[in-house]
Amino acid sequence: MDQWIPLDEALEDIKAFAQLACAAYESQPGSANESVMFPKLPADIYHADRDALSCSMLKPLLISPAHLQASLVTTSTSSPAKDFGSLVHLLLLEPEQINKEVAVYPGIGSSRDPEYKKFLANNSHRLAVDEPTLASARRLVQKVANTRFRGRRVLHFIEESMTECSVYCTEPASGLRLRVRFDAYHPDFSFDLKTTRHATPAAFARDAVEFAYDLQAYMYSLARCAFEGKTEAAPFVFITAETSTPNSVCLHTAGSTFLENGAAKLRECLVTYQACTNVAHWPDLSCQTTLEINHWQQFVPGQEWRGGNEVED
Repeated sequence: MDQWIPLDEALEDIKAFAQLACAAYESQPGSANESVMFPKLPADIYHADRDALSCSMLKPLLISPAHLQASLVTTSTSSPAKDFGSLVHLLLLEPEQINKEVAVYPGIGSSRDPEYKKFLANNSHRLAVDEPTLASARRLVQKVANTRFRGRRVLHFIEESMTECSVYCTEPASGLRLRVRFDAYHPDFSFDLKTTRHATPAAFARDAVEFAYDLQAYMYSLARCAFEGKTEAAPFVFITAETSTPNSVCLHTAGSTFLENGAAKLRECLVTYQACTNVAHWPDLSCQTTLEINHWQQFVPGQEWRGGNEVED
C-alpha cells in the first residue's frame, strides 16, 4: 500500500525550497553556469533532481551507460546497514531532525513479530528502528564526536560547519551541471561520514576505490573550488566509524593520487555521458573478452587454495 507524506509537510518543504532557490539566484544573478549553494535544501528534493549530475548518478556509468539508465528508474532499497548509517548521520549531523525523520519501536524489533511488522508498515516514510539500534547508534556517534582530529574533538568541527548543504556547479570542460551534498562544509575542511565494517586504512582504501569514493572526493572538491572561486580546495576528510565493537573511528584525508583517480573517473563518466546523450544510445555491458589472471591470483602447488564452490553448467 502506498504511504503518503502529510500534505502540510510536503507543502512546507516545497515552499522552503522555493524561497531558498529564489534567494540563491537573486544573490547570484546571471547564467545557469554559476555555482550556487543551498544550505538547507531538503534531501528528497536534492535526490530527485535529474537535471544536474550527482556522484551517485554517475557511479553506475563506470559499469556501462545502460546501468546508469537502469539506476534512474530503479527504486532504492534499504538494508539494516544502510539504515544504521543513515541513523548515525542524523544523530551527528542533523540531531534536530530526529523526531521528524526517525520512528523508534519500543523494545527489540523482530521480523517475526506482527506488532513490529505493523510498526514498520505504519512508518514506511520514516527511518524506523528499534530501541537497541538507536542506543547503539548513539554510542557510536558519541565516540565519533569525542575522537580528536588535528588536536580537537570532531564535534567541534561539526559545530563550526554547515551540515547537509548542497552545491551546484558547472564542470568546465564538458559544460555539464553537477551537484554535490556535503556532510559537513567546514571553513577549512570538507568532511564526509562513512559507517563501515572495515576499520583498517588498507581495507577502507580498497572499499573507497571500489565504491568510487575517490570520484566523490574529487567531485566535491571541484564543486567547492567553483563555489569559492579558488584553484585549490580544502582537504577532503573521510570520518570512518566501525559499526561493530570496538567501534574504531579513523579520519582519512584524500591524498593526491586518490583525487587524481577520482578525476580520471569523472572525465570518463562525463565524456561517455555526453556521447550517449548526443546519439541517444545507452549500450549495456555485453562484450566478448579473453580472461587472464594477475600474478597474485596464480595457483601455487602446495599452498592453500581459497576458492569458492564450482559453478555448475
